[in-house]
Amino acid sequence: MILTLLTFGDRLENHYQASFAILTYLKSDLISKVCVVTDRPKYYEYFGDRVDVIDIDQNIMNEWRGKDDFFWRIKMKAIEAATLHNPEQDILYVDSDTFYVRDMEIISKGLSQGKSFMHENEGKISEMRSKTPRNMWKSLQGKSFSGVLINEDTEMWNAGVIALHRDHAKQTISLAIDICDEICKTDCPRRLVEQFAFSIALKHTSTLTAAENQIGHYWGNKPHWNAKIVDFFMFSLLSGSCVEADIDRIKTIDLESSPTVYKEKSTKGKVQNMLDKVFPPKDVQYFKGRKTTI
Repeated sequence: MILTLLTFGDRLENHYQASFAILTYLKSDLISKVCVVTDRPKYYEYFGDRVDVIDIDQNIMNEWRGKDDFFWRIKMKAIEAATLHNPEQDILYVDSDTFYVRDMEIISKGLSQGKSFMHENEGKISEMRSKTPRNMWKSLQGKSFSGVLINEDTEMWNAGVIALHRDHAKQTISLAIDICDEICKTDCPRRLVEQFAFSIALKHTSTLTAAENQIGHYWGNKPHWNAKIVDFFMFSLLSGSCVEADIDRIKTIDLESSPTVYKEKSTKGKVQNMLDKVFPPKDVQYFKGRKTTI
């Protein structure tokens, strides 16, 4: 299957997260190739011929946002581009902040049986209690989009992972984009529309299955994982390691012991901000010869 990622922009963390993710997935022999849709192709030369790049720019991304100017439609079009570029391969799209642990054969076998995968089932949208899903349900309940009815049983799935069999990948992604475009013309809050559209489309066209026991998603603990990843690549740089050696080394790293979500109480942050104001740094010094402006 083709591993697919989307990265763009100047923030280096997006790219070193993606590179770390790619290394974890390359542990599996079932990943035949990696396709990175990016506006920074040079950042992925490290992988050599293991990675194919679909080169995009701001004009393409602006076009991918569509008539309703929806930012996360870019992700949907990137997955579509990778699918069209690899028509004879199963597609495993992953967000950059994911990592593969084990049992890729479960996903591969499931795809061959007509299943599709997203990361995890977050629940029925009609029963979700956070603000955005509540408002989405209020706006969309009882309505149909591209022939699919939104009712009490309609689910929201996390889109950090999207896996599709080659035989229906193109049609399913097209349906998801159509659903997204139709929802964007309503008063529905947009923040989760992309993942909701994928949830609806994959559930409508196949048996939708969770990949949470094969793949981790650290969306809720990025500072910890960023530090872990920087340490990994600094060792690679300083030791002159190559990609093959890094794949071997990543097999020895315990990826399961680090939390994927780590949320502090809001009161702790407020107290810390207050302490920072009451007790500013005792001493701050700069390079003696630095230029200053008047």
